[in-house]
Amino acid sequence: MKNYLILPILVAALTGSLFYHFHWVFILFLIVLLIRICCMNNHRLVAVTVLCSFCVGFRAFIYVQSFQTPPEKIHEEVLQVFQDTIKVEGNSLRFSAKNKTGKYQVYYRLKSEEEQKLWLQEQLPDYVLLNGSFSQSEPVRNLHGYDVQKNNLSQGIMGTIQADSVVSKRIRGYSFSKLRAHLIFHTQKKFPKRLASYLNALVIGYKDENFEDYTEGYQLSGLMHLFTLSGLHIQFYLGGLQLLLTRCGMIRESRLAVLVIVGIALIFLCGGGASVLRAVISYLVAFICQTFDWQLSGLDKWALMLFLLLLIRPLVFYSVGGRLSLFFALILLHLKYISSNNLAQSLIFPFLAFPSLLYEFSEWSIVSGIFTLMMMPVFSWVILPGCLFLFFVSFLMTPPVFILEVLEGVFLLLEKVLLIGYIPSIVIGEPSFLLFIVMIISLMWLIHRCKYHEKILKPIVLLLCMTLTIPFSSRGLVAFIDVGQGDSIFIKLPFHGETFLIDTGGRLGFKQEDWQQRKLKPPSDYNILPLVKGEGYRTIDHLIITHNDADHMGELLNVTEKLVVKNLYLGKGSEQELVPVLKQMKQRPKIHLVKEGDKIGKQLSLHVLSPKISDGSNNSSLVTYLSINGKRFLLTGDLEKAGEETLIKNYPKLQVDILKIGHHGSKTSTSPAFLKQLEPDEVVISAGKNNRYGHPASETLETLQAEETTIYRTDQQGMIYYEWYPFGQSEKLKTMIAFHE
Repeated sequence: MKNYLILPILVAALTGSLFYHFHWVFILFLIVLLIRICCMNNHRLVAVTVLCSFCVGFRAFIYVQSFQTPPEKIHEEVLQVFQDTIKVEGNSLRFSAKNKTGKYQVYYRLKSEEEQKLWLQEQLPDYVLLNGSFSQSEPVRNLHGYDVQKNNLSQGIMGTIQADSVVSKRIRGYSFSKLRAHLIFHTQKKFPKRLASYLNALVIGYKDENFEDYTEGYQLSGLMHLFTLSGLHIQFYLGGLQLLLTRCGMIRESRLAVLVIVGIALIFLCGGGASVLRAVISYLVAFICQTFDWQLSGLDKWALMLFLLLLIRPLVFYSVGGRLSLFFALILLHLKYISSNNLAQSLIFPFLAFPSLLYEFSEWSIVSGIFTLMMMPVFSWVILPGCLFLFFVSFLMTPPVFILEVLEGVFLLLEKVLLIGYIPSIVIGEPSFLLFIVMIISLMWLIHRCKYHEKILKPIVLLLCMTLTIPFSSRGLVAFIDVGQGDSIFIKLPFHGETFLIDTGGRLGFKQEDWQQRKLKPPSDYNILPLVKGEGYRTIDHLIITHNDADHMGELLNVTEKLVVKNLYLGKGSEQELVPVLKQMKQRPKIHLVKEGDKIGKQLSLHVLSPKISDGSNNSSLVTYLSINGKRFLLTGDLEKAGEETLIKNYPKLQVDILKIGHHGSKTSTSPAFLKQLEPDEVVISAGKNNRYGHPASETLETLQAEETTIYRTDQQGMIYYEWYPFGQSEKLKTMIAFHE
């Protein structure tokens, strides 16, 4: 029976998901699939469904139950280090390690340059004795942010350990982790820095700290999948080996045994990522069917691969790489129904991948198919074979310099070509989970109609209509973004209306020795940009800098470079100090100097209440007032008590519903008199988790509690946000994290 396994294994996958992620959509699909299976009146199919569901469900249950939470304080705990995960950046050390209770991500601040060298040498520690503290992996702290917790759980990582002291030890022995670490070090030693970074990524799936810088053009063009070890690479490895074994006269059964052993070794040597697992299992399933003459359809082979993958890694759907790899493999199966031409398939693929890319990244590259078409032959016939050849030759001899220069030149040329030919991605926004599922169903409907040569106008129109509902949502938003120890507030109006960004957050700098310094990625890449793009925007209409502190405007350059900012507002008088920063802007917005009495915005008015003149200090922060859907907001920057006193003196009748507390809840802000006049129902404190300043201060919290106002804190609850709909009733603030004292 064609496509016999897909229904039972989908039921099994949904059954397994109930043990770790309960969602009513999953229950609905599970019921629909079970009804469909029962209606087929096939007892064998029912038996297979029950068996698969039991296996996957039991495996998921055991896997989830294996997560044992250790004590918060860890004292002299011995952990085995996965050497291929060790990364040293300045005085920061991180690696994965395990003991009898589970697997952890360990972070440690190196104390000296000698200790740093210990972790940079070829002979790395196998075990560590450490003291520190355990915490659960961070959940999503901002809307549309990256979920570290789910990704770690998908890899079996229970949480993080912040080590206070580490004693390392080496022992003799062998492991795949140690072998992979040796291969990484060998490549870095034998090849130039840039070429070594590419070789490690392409051959064994290891991406060092410089890889993102080298591959900026690939990222912008949507071509990073070429460096993800998946079907192309595994086909090259196992397909090449299979061809060699065939030429040597080995029978199919013997070839299968060798391929299984080599495939398992490849999984470990390539880092064990979800895409590698999927590709190896897919290849072996196909070869097993060929060896034993099993007549399975492509969809059933995909289903069997999914079943085995869920047994090995039950939480694979928690991984972005896992979701994309599985979905792309499914799409590739159906491309032949749309076109038999390889050129057409390469161009069509990005359109079919569109819903998944939107759900994961909120944007879509219209030229990725063209670039993939251009780059695939180069990677398949030049780059990948060339990298493998150099990699293996380097163990026998030092590769000739001119060959290294040629290959490095090819990479440099491709980087420049991609940057020159870069066309910005289309930012649409992140669909809700329910809308994403409906888009996938519509896509399958489209493919089904193509398969039977029926008209496809209806599914295309439906997909377009659903896509337009994402950026033109009727939902308005005021978001107090969790940017760590800093401030940033994003406001958007319904139906893709006007946008405001008040402050950008930023990292405060501290003096360090040369060996301690590390290259830090812009924090706004992980908080502000995903939020703005996830809401369907690439443009900020009004960017307001309240004052000149780094934790309020430190990300100004990165935000203006990666988003289109139309208008920039500075406090009149504060601009002189910012001239060096303004000169560095690649895309300079229209600059406005504002003061007390000015208004910002067209559809929505932000009233500037102070100051008359700004010197860029805390008490010269731009204070803005706005009213949305009957809710009155007061946003105070880093205003302190002296500034608060002036404000209520100038506006004796000022009252608000929601107050953004000044200066992160420092004891220098939030006087009782200020609160008594404003009478806020809810207050928001923007502060970094475990910040070194002790914000918010206990004195400030006591003052707020005395006024019986509801307190929201980004350090405890992540992003705080207020959302509304036209003609809807006012609601209370919402939080990303449910925090319990």
